[in-house]
Amino acid sequence: MSVDKALDIAKTIATLKIKLPLSNEMLTKTMLLTKKRQTIAPLYDENFWKNL
Repeated sequence: MSVDKALDIAKTIATLKIKLPLSNEMLTKTMLLTKKRQTIAPLYDENFWKNL
């Protein structure tokens, strides 16, 4: 997959950040809801970048 194609897909991915009121903990969830978005899911995994 080309870099331009991956960037076009990444532009459509939403990441939600929610702060829990009682604990002040921040939860983050990346929404990869379609097959197209799931093709670049490894790029959102912290371990992917650590293993390069």
